[in-house]
Amino acid sequence: MGRSGYPSQPDSPSRQLMLELTRDLEQLRVHNSELKKVKAYERRSFYESLDRADSELEAQHNAALDKVAARHEQVLEEAEETLRAYQRAVEEEARRKQEEARKEAERKERERAEKLRKEQELARMKAEREAALKAAEEAKRKAAEEMERQKNQKQLGGGRLSEEEIKTHQRYVELHQHLKKFRQYLRDQGKLNPIIKQNMGDMRRSIKKCVGQLREGKGVNKNQTQEIRTTLERAASIAEPSVDIRQFIAFPPENIAKSDDNKVPALLIYGLNILAKSLISSLITEASINQGHAEPIGIVAAQIFSTEAFLYKGVHMVDILWAKYRVVCPALWGFYGNEKTEAGRRALGWWRDGGSDGPFVSEQAHADRMTALGAGFAALTLRNFGRTQRKNPFPNTLYWFSMHKILNIPVAEIQETHVTLLSAMLRSSAERIVGFFGHIGLALMRKAIVELPANLPRQSMAVNQLKLLKDLYQREKNIII
Repeated sequence: MGRSGYPSQPDSPSRQLMLELTRDLEQLRVHNSELKKVKAYERRSFYESLDRADSELEAQHNAALDKVAARHEQVLEEAEETLRAYQRAVEEEARRKQEEARKEAERKERERAEKLRKEQELARMKAEREAALKAAEEAKRKAAEEMERQKNQKQLGGGRLSEEEIKTHQRYVELHQHLKKFRQYLRDQGKLNPIIKQNMGDMRRSIKKCVGQLREGKGVNKNQTQEIRTTLERAASIAEPSVDIRQFIAFPPENIAKSDDNKVPALLIYGLNILAKSLISSLITEASINQGHAEPIGIVAAQIFSTEAFLYKGVHMVDILWAKYRVVCPALWGFYGNEKTEAGRRALGWWRDGGSDGPFVSEQAHADRMTALGAGFAALTLRNFGRTQRKNPFPNTLYWFSMHKILNIPVAEIQETHVTLLSAMLRSSAERIVGFFGHIGLALMRKAIVELPANLPRQSMAVNQLKLLKDLYQREKNIII
């Protein structure tokens, strides 16, 4: 059936009731929904009101806080400024006190420095006065010592020597004492440095061995001489310890005396000193028995001391040897004295047993020593350097000077020592004297061999030996005096 345009007929009462109930429920739902909206609006409005109130209150609080913070900031700045001002005041006060303390310290330091300066000035002036007084006293003492020394030298056989000759001899005696101190210095160094001690021992043993092996004859001592030279060259290559060479040259030339750099190896000086001592010791031991032993001593000494490697700026180091020679035999340089007195024996170089305080050796022992030393002096000073480029370390003029000094002693004061020395110096020297000095040398020998013995008031064994040289020269050398 089709639908009609007319309203439908009402449903049944239950359905009607259901519809009404549904409508009521729908209206109730709508009402509840509206009511919720109202409540939500009211709640939103309430919270918005609260938010506005809170915002306003927060704004008020924030404004109050900002005001308080601004005040606090202001108070803080004022407090900080006050603090800064206080700190500035404290710092200023501290600086002022520091400045005052500094100025006070400077004042005290100035006062202390001034006091110290015055004390030092007073001390310096006092020291200068004391030094001046001490220097004056020292000069006075040295002058007195010099006068006493010269007086003693005059008394000890130097009466006929010039003041310059006495000073020269005294300088060599001082050099001899210095060499003793020098050897002790090296021994002390050897205790600290075993290498130095070993080198010293090796050098000493080598040199003494070689000198002890020297014999007469041409070319027989070549190996010994070479070993001595090698030993000294090795010593010269050891630069330290070093010493001032001016201490070991009796009278250094101006170019050395005024030079600032004069260092030489100490072991070289030590080696030359040991050589000089060994030569003289061997001379006394051997040449007293056989005067011919003086010849190899003279040859070795001349060869070593003339070697270029052992010269210093062209100067020979022979003063090391002459210092010892002058001490053991001053009579060669013109000293004299009565042999019967202690002072005279000291003047002549009469040796003592056991040191300077020991007893004098016997007359025969003294004569043997003088024989050896006289022969050795001639062997040293009558060497011919005409065929070599080397410079003679022992000029022949030294021989002439010694003969001249001895022969010019008054006959009454000539001692057996002088006669013994003359005999030893002349015995093997005739040909060399004639070769070096010609007719003047013959006159010198005549005065010593003929005229002096004839004028002597005594005819001792030494005088007779001197006289016998005239016949010896004529028989063996064909030299007529």
